[in-house]
Amino acid sequence: MAGLSACGLLAVLVYVYATRIEPRWLAVRRIRLSPTPTLTVIHLSDIHYKGDQAYLERVVRRINAIPADLVCFTGDLVEDRAHLEDSLAILSRVNKPLFGIPGNHDQWAQLPWPVIGEALRGTGGDWLVDTNTMALGGRAAICTRWDLPMAPAARRILLTHYPNAAGAIRGVAFDLILAGHTHGGQVRLPLVGHLVMPYNAGDHDYGLFRTPAGPLFVSSGVGTYFMDVRFGCRPEIVVIEL
Repeated sequence: MAGLSACGLLAVLVYVYATRIEPRWLAVRRIRLSPTPTLTVIHLSDIHYKGDQAYLERVVRRINAIPADLVCFTGDLVEDRAHLEDSLAILSRVNKPLFGIPGNHDQWAQLPWPVIGEALRGTGGDWLVDTNTMALGGRAAICTRWDLPMAPAARRILLTHYPNAAGAIRGVAFDLILAGHTHGGQVRLPLVGHLVMPYNAGDHDYGLFRTPAGPLFVSSGVGTYFMDVRFGCRPEIVVIEL
């Protein structure tokens, strides 16, 4: 009987932790890819804003407190168009150039790209759809297509929502490839890893991977999808030095 009670208590504690604590327990992860970095990028992904204004405002405050050159967002801003205006009002407070791309949920919600672009350009960044652009006076090329011409830049960064896109790149290398979509699985168990993984992830579920096209980082994102649950997979802002 005591054993059953202990198991029941443990189950309750795990449930409370996974639904009340970890989904908003924001981490800041730091990665250095060069011994002498010249560019610092903040990677933000998979916000899935559903109206939790206080949480997204906290995410923006954390971003604004980190010394960095620019912020790259790799998709899934909202799931419902009704939340777009509020999410953009908060993101417009980012104090660094914010470059972003759409994710599958943004496309399914049929969001108005020009409206998002206007908000991001207010930060000095832009909303990029099937295009490449220069940033920071040529210090960085922000790309969404590897098969389009790229002007010379000190650093080349590819943004993709889907991790498996890195495997399709041919004949070109990037200093950094950023992806989201997987949420790291949202639930990761010791010795097991993720339990569920969405389509278009390939073998890249979460973290830093070395690929022929360059280093690929897949973020766990800051939001959740389907169930507001995380376990062993905290939401994160990632600071990458190139």
